[in-house]
Amino acid sequence: MSNPCIIPTKPGDIIGDDRWLNQHEHHLQLAKESEPEVVLIGDSLISCLCITQVWNELFEPLHCLNFGVGGDKVEHCLWRVQDGVLDSIKPKVIVILVGTNNTEDSSEHIADGIVALVKLVQVKQPNASVLVLELLPRGKQINKLWEKNLATNKCLEDRLSAIHSKVKLFKHKTDDFVIDGKQISVTDFFDYIHLSESGNRKVFGPVYEQIKNILTDLDK
Repeated sequence: MSNPCIIPTKPGDIIGDDRWLNQHEHHLQLAKESEPEVVLIGDSLISCLCITQVWNELFEPLHCLNFGVGGDKVEHCLWRVQDGVLDSIKPKVIVILVGTNNTEDSSEHIADGIVALVKLVQVKQPNASVLVLELLPRGKQINKLWEKNLATNKCLEDRLSAIHSKVKLFKHKTDDFVIDGKQISVTDFFDYIHLSESGNRKVFGPVYEQIKNILTDLDK
């Protein structure tokens, strides 16, 4: 059975407003006008970060670009990278969070798609460190999609360990926002998938610290 997650795919314009492509073209233009040290790419969990205080306080001073697009699946990020969103910049760190929207795909296929994305990123930016974030929980209580994300994370741990020393899997401190291992806090996940301000601070605060460590090591 073929794996759709490893095939770069431009999503169809179902509504007819070209919104997805417009966002991609905006990112291409931002890349041409910027000299970022850090780039974040992924779905709405990445795109929504840029409207938070966490972004303003922590990430913006790092000269970051946010290439998140709401609703993106792994194959959509693959298409955007293949189409050149990273071509005109030289970031030191690239952060990836995508896969939770691949609800119809198996955990193995999602993990293989993310690995394909990482490998393409490395082709485009061979000198950059790549930080792949674990998929987050979704749904108030443990459910089949949450379990799939957990299984995807396990697959990623196995697959990414064999790729390259510049590629790291970032493991979230889930005890900060998961209650008893089976339920996420509505305070942190306001709709049980997207992050509130406090949720973004708990999830991306440690990511920021990891990025800072990488940048510090590179500057030595």
